[in-house]
Amino acid sequence: MPEVLIGIVGYTPVIEAFPLGPRLMQRLETAFAGSTTVAIENMTWGPIHVVQRFQDPGAIRPQRLILVGASAICRSPGRVQAFRWQGGRLSDNAMQERIYEAVTGIVDIENTLMIGSHFGVWPDETFTVEIDMAANTFGNLVMADSERRSDDARLSAELGFSPATATGMLADTVIDLAEHGSRSDRAVATKSAETLAHVERFTKHEFVDLSAAPDARR
Repeated sequence: MPEVLIGIVGYTPVIEAFPLGPRLMQRLETAFAGSTTVAIENMTWGPIHVVQRFQDPGAIRPQRLILVGASAICRSPGRVQAFRWQGGRLSDNAMQERIYEAVTGIVDIENTLMIGSHFGVWPDETFTVEIDMAANTFGNLVMADSERRSDDARLSAELGFSPATATGMLADTVIDLAEHGSRSDRAVATKSAETLAHVERFTKHEFVDLSAAPDARR
């Protein structure tokens, strides 16, 4: 059994320039080629599927887990941060909201963390490595690729960050944590149930006072 498992949450093999795409996977596979202690998996599936995989009797049960994915909130496009998962509990309603999101097919690194923790499948040493990306980043990269303007300089100008640089930062951080874990000298913040971003509601209501509208009687 590998001692360390790296899972790329939201991985896609379609677009080369996407920071969670084939270049990141290739970099990690090259770094750990021939290793018997580190395994790398594509975790494109939703959180419930991920948990079921870990619950399977034949599943990899690592001593250290590193989940790689997009941050729940984009504050600074291209920024890469590492977190040590501290666990914790959510209210029943908050937990149900995350499970509801998960069963609808939404792939989210914080939902994956929280749902896995709820079902007790994560090892004590669990990390995330997250990149800030706007919600439309993948769509913009698809358009750029289809229009043959996917060189890094042009993408950097459009996205506000260099995909190539971001991919390198992700890989370096993941490799360091895979090799050293909590002994790493890298800056690692903490993340817990209490610090997770709030789940966005699927529906929103807006009320308008029609009596105040100029054409309300037409």
